Amino acid sequence: MELQGASALVTGAGRGIGRAIAVALGRGGASVTLVSRTADDLEHTAREVRAAGGRAVVQAGDLRRRADCDGAVAAAVAAHGGLQILVNNAGIGGHVPVAETGDELWNDVLETNLGAAFRVTRAALPHLTKSGGHIFMISSLAGQNAIAGMAAYCASKAALDHFTACLMLEVRHQGVKVTTIAPGSVDTSFGRDPGNARGEGWMLTAQDVAAAVVDLLGTRDGAHLSRVEMRPLRPPKRA
Repeated sequence: MELQGASALVTGAGRGIGRAIAVALGRGGASVTLVSRTADDLEHTAREVRAAGGRAVVQAGDLRRRADCDGAVAAAVAAHGGLQILVNNAGIGGHVPVAETGDELWNDVLETNLGAAFRVTRAALPHLTKSGGHIFMISSLAGQNAIAGMAAYCASKAALDHFTACLMLEVRHQGVKVTTIAPGSVDTSFGRDPGNARGEGWMLTAQDVAAAVVDLLGTRDGAHLSRVEMRPLRPPKRA
């Protein structure tokens, strides 16, 4: 896909992987609609996208609500004349044993990590099928690997993987590509204070994931990579 002038919508774009993807798309000349709950974070990302050479509009919203999902897609189409690229990246976690997991946390994780991707994708599909678009689901190796204390997160990513596989089979012959990107350990502030990345050099970076998205968009129209798993090359340092 030609990035120059393409319309892209990135959820969870306020920081981390979402911000890196948005900036990378902007650097390629895309017009990016940025979505997350926090407007200040989105404005930061928008400045970086514009500095990289792209266009950016901000759409703050809570993607656990259908109206905000529909509104995000409508904003992208209104601002940029259509929609060719959708990156479902919004996600939350939580390190809590099952016995201590409350209904609110469970529902928040499932609604953000799975429900939002479903609702935004559903709203976007009529536009993507017109343009021969590309949908990216930012999943995790946690969707396949059980982690003690992260049952809600792992369950949400496992469900996202299967939802994405079904979606891919439904729309691939309509010219819409659907790709799951499942990274392992990524050095971001996910699950910690904003901006507090670990700084441990063995991990993947948010820019690694962003580069994978851009590379996949460069795949010829007749080829479809439906799943990409990413792992750090070096092992973690041991104390």
